[in-house]
Amino acid sequence: MHRLSLIVSEIYNKFLPLAENGKVQLSLDFPDTTQEIDDPETLKADLEQHLNSALSRSKGGKVTVTVRKNQIIITDTGTVLSKPICNLMSNARIQVKSRIGFGTTVVINLASTKNPE
Repeated sequence: MHRLSLIVSEIYNKFLPLAENGKVQLSLDFPDTTQEIDDPETLKADLEQHLNSALSRSKGGKVTVTVRKNQIIITDTGTVLSKPICNLMSNARIQVKSRIGFGTTVVINLASTKNPE
């Protein structure tokens, strides 16, 4: 088991300079730092991909990473994606939704980060 807070903090700190350079406000909401997961590499890859994507699209907006019991939610207020793009970015573990006036939300389900047996 791996502590989720260490993984999320590492990724957050990696992308913070990119956010500051792009004038994007990056924030982290992580109330339970004791949570653990089984597959850190898969989660790191997904989190890096979607956080990088959100920061690349957002110009002067706000990106928030929220960690809940079974989910990591990346909210990007700076962009809106079409429904076909959201569908392409979504899979069994990741859901992407976007609305005009609200931005884009990516939900990574942690319950599905275990390796299939």
